[in-house]
Amino acid sequence: MTSLWLAAGGAAAQAHAPAPFAAAADQTPHRFRISSGPLAQALRDLSRQSGMAVLADADLMNGRRTAQWQGRTTAWNALTRLLAPHPDLQGRIVGETLIIERAQAAPAPTTVTQLEEVVVLGRKGALQEALEIKRAYDGVSDVVSVDDQGLLPTNNLAESLARLPGVNAVRNHQTGEGDRLTIRGMSTEWNAYRINGVRLGGAGSRADKFYRGVRLSYLPPEGIQNLIVRKTLTPDLDGDALGGLIDIQTPTAFDADHDYVRLSAENGWLTRFDRPKSGKLALAVSRRLSDQLGLFVAANWSDARSQFEMVGGESDDLPPVWFDTFYSTGWDFDRFIMRGMELAVGETQVRRLGVNGSLDWRGGQQELHLRLQYNRYEGEEYRNRLNFRNDGLAGTERLVQVDSGRTGLAQPDAMVVGSDPDLGRIYGYSTADMKDVDGDGRITDADRDVRSIYSLAGASGVWDPMGFRLRRFWEATRESGLLSSITVGGRRWDGPWRIDYDVSLSRSQDDLDEGALLEFRTDAVEWLGNRGVRVVETDDPRFRLWGLNPAGMAAVQDPAAYDFRHLGDEWEQTSETLAQAQFGLTYTPTGGWLESVQAGGRYMHSNRRSAGGARPDLIGPETLADLEGLFGAPVTDLFDGRYVGDHRLGVVLDSRRMSAEIERAYRGDSAYFTVDPAFEPQADAERFRLKEQAAAGYVMAAARWAGTEITGGVRVEHTRSKVSFPILDALRGDGRDQRRNSFTNVLPSLHLRRALEGDKVLRAAIWTSFARPDIARMTSARQYVYDQDPDRDGEVNPEADWILQEIRQGNPDLKPMEAIGYDLSLEHYGRSTAWSAALFHKDIHNFLYRASTSSIRDGGLIDRGDENGTPVRAYANGRRARISGVELAIRHGLDWAPAPLDGLGVTANLTWQVSRADANIVWRVGDRLPFTETPETLASVELFWQGGGWEAAAGWSRQGGFLEGMDSFANDPYEQAYSFVDISLRRRLGGDGLASIQIRNLLNSHTYWYTFGSGPEDLREYIRTGPTVTLAISRSF
Repeated sequence: MTSLWLAAGGAAAQAHAPAPFAAAADQTPHRFRISSGPLAQALRDLSRQSGMAVLADADLMNGRRTAQWQGRTTAWNALTRLLAPHPDLQGRIVGETLIIERAQAAPAPTTVTQLEEVVVLGRKGALQEALEIKRAYDGVSDVVSVDDQGLLPTNNLAESLARLPGVNAVRNHQTGEGDRLTIRGMSTEWNAYRINGVRLGGAGSRADKFYRGVRLSYLPPEGIQNLIVRKTLTPDLDGDALGGLIDIQTPTAFDADHDYVRLSAENGWLTRFDRPKSGKLALAVSRRLSDQLGLFVAANWSDARSQFEMVGGESDDLPPVWFDTFYSTGWDFDRFIMRGMELAVGETQVRRLGVNGSLDWRGGQQELHLRLQYNRYEGEEYRNRLNFRNDGLAGTERLVQVDSGRTGLAQPDAMVVGSDPDLGRIYGYSTADMKDVDGDGRITDADRDVRSIYSLAGASGVWDPMGFRLRRFWEATRESGLLSSITVGGRRWDGPWRIDYDVSLSRSQDDLDEGALLEFRTDAVEWLGNRGVRVVETDDPRFRLWGLNPAGMAAVQDPAAYDFRHLGDEWEQTSETLAQAQFGLTYTPTGGWLESVQAGGRYMHSNRRSAGGARPDLIGPETLADLEGLFGAPVTDLFDGRYVGDHRLGVVLDSRRMSAEIERAYRGDSAYFTVDPAFEPQADAERFRLKEQAAAGYVMAAARWAGTEITGGVRVEHTRSKVSFPILDALRGDGRDQRRNSFTNVLPSLHLRRALEGDKVLRAAIWTSFARPDIARMTSARQYVYDQDPDRDGEVNPEADWILQEIRQGNPDLKPMEAIGYDLSLEHYGRSTAWSAALFHKDIHNFLYRASTSSIRDGGLIDRGDENGTPVRAYANGRRARISGVELAIRHGLDWAPAPLDGLGVTANLTWQVSRADANIVWRVGDRLPFTETPETLASVELFWQGGGWEAAAGWSRQGGFLEGMDSFANDPYEQAYSFVDISLRRRLGGDGLASIQIRNLLNSHTYWYTFGSGPEDLREYIRTGPTVTLAISRSF
């Protein structure tokens, strides 16, 4: 397909009909210094030195050179001089954009050659410029130029892209930062990622149990040239992308017209809690070592600290009556009861360190490049939690119904008919009603046998907790990640032929370096006169309270009331090493209706591994009060006075001192903790290893008739995999096994673009894609499940008596998900107003939800035959899924108004999408649910102004709620909608400097609101951080 590049000067490219060739040209003279070398580079130099945009077909530039010259003249005259040695080329003007194309006998058409990406390079002028470029595209995509993306706050690349139509960021719950992206409803692992046109490896998200895709939170925006989101795929792009492809482009020394050094620094702080500080430093160096050789290097460092407050429920909400299994449906969720609640505070720290660079050589007919990037991510989170959980504890034993499904039996308190000094209360139940455990022919307290929070162990039981767990937790999580790659490649052209080639190696990691959990707990049965703990509703469903009698409320704040329970520490490592080679061959005819023919291929080899283990457990002091030397300042107020007095969080542990004490304990010199001598050391366990090889080839062509261009072709990808997974057998011993699998995907596509009257463009596409199988399900352990107490006496029997009940296993033979996408869009471009409306629909086969919630793991297992008479249950592909949506966008500028109003502008985007898929859970047959991490609505509005060296912006963005997973009783959790308001003010300091102030999350919106069901009533977790203020300054030399 034809590829174009844009050299963007300082002026805006207005979207109106072209004037005669030179008549409308800017008559302002400029000083030009053009070096000898490729014509493409000379045009870039002309753009930057004149301030005008230059649009050119890269294929037309191949092999063309120009001589050195300098002088003072207009941009049009300079362009005419550059094109003079090339009579087959001509220039024209559209607004303030110079366009270079093939010379034609007929007058030049009013539309330009079609592009593949939209480049958004600034605010007012850059938005106008981007619209003119987008008008020429035939594919569906959006691009952000990160260096000039605008004024609003951005922490990482996920946030850089989150304001585009159809793209939403899944945020870190505690920091509020964007962590990863969903494109048109397709989660991170179902999209593809490239850097400079080469596949970027990704280890996924260990914490969310998916192992494909890239967490863009690892990458800062500094040192990035463009971010391209391709929403439809042509055959030359990676085919394993259900939602789309994100292409990260880094700068080269040839992107600038002069050598430079750019320095920038930021300092920020959270406006709440202890006002933790943040900082950032960035350096970029660009140098032309000769006319043909250039070096670019960028480095960055950042340290962002924050704090948060949290309130939530404890575990799943439960039915008001006894239930037999969590895997049951048909409940009235409005009657469900919160099992408990918790209150917490925490602190976070995120550090990023990165470097990327390129070494480029450009000759007359060949270009070579060496590109590398290394980005390291480190995150820490510490949390103090106060937790209440009604539970079935020792002392909460209940009578057991003979028929567990029988309803209508009277409650035990109403059935007491007497008492016995040895057996306790005597009940009026018969032995046909309740199990006579002691066999004396009567039903007494001595027959209470099952611990429960219900009055009876059977369907007549109602909510009646006798005891609860009173707990305080301290948690520490340290994680680290890596995204790195090195690429060697180039391109060569000769007449109408061009070949591009690359060889690359990438490494990605997502590691849990420390996962420490300290628990102090009291099992409070009939504790201080309290029978369970009540969760009290307030005027706001987000802020529940715990209810106890006065003695209980006072004891909650006494650290001596909490007994030491456990202190453990675990780790996990997940990585991918990806090696690949690719090439593309392009033939561009010199005339006729055929624009280009392309063919190419790629081979990649991926090696993924996951392993984990635990450090020895530690033994602590008798109660929490004994750790007084590690206490921090008590927390007396959370959520603006909602949790004070008897409902305060109270005592907390100082996280830095606590972490240091744990390390002293493992060295043997702690005053509080010692290593548990009974701990059995475990060998580092490899969870899985997956090796994949994929070979792909494609052929495609682009043709043009009048105002219509059609691009079509086919891509074929063949994948082979080898899975190594553990065998867990408590009787015969553990081991490992491996399996192989292979599949082939044939992926045709067809794109159409047609220019219409009235400054309108129509686009249509039908295309195919796939997603490789879910690694978590492919690599799950083969587990032999035994009944170790077949005589039901409450004791584990000798191993010889164990009965093998079933075999559970993953499925390395899972099929890939396959999709057909349909896209249609209409766009209008006016001088001051532009709008677009796009429709998309996707049909997906073999769809599977992410395996990251508790109930989906077993529920997703289906019968897969037997092994020597023992049932085998394994994961299987799902059935069909679909998603449809609308994307609307508008841009309006007051460039026609008098100053200073002519600097005003507004942009707005709205996305509405509806998705449905089969739940694929054996106990939820027929359920069709929305996709996870897929909000129905996405919206953003940005108001900006520039003038007199000042720039200001205010942005509002809203992300609707979405399904977060599947849970017990089909009472599924949802993440509620959130809205952020950000503002910024920036001042230009001469021609080479900027100073700015930004406020992020101005209105202190929540960063996470998690509920059972799609409504806000049933709280699971609610987190807030606060507004952040950032001061920044930058200077180029």
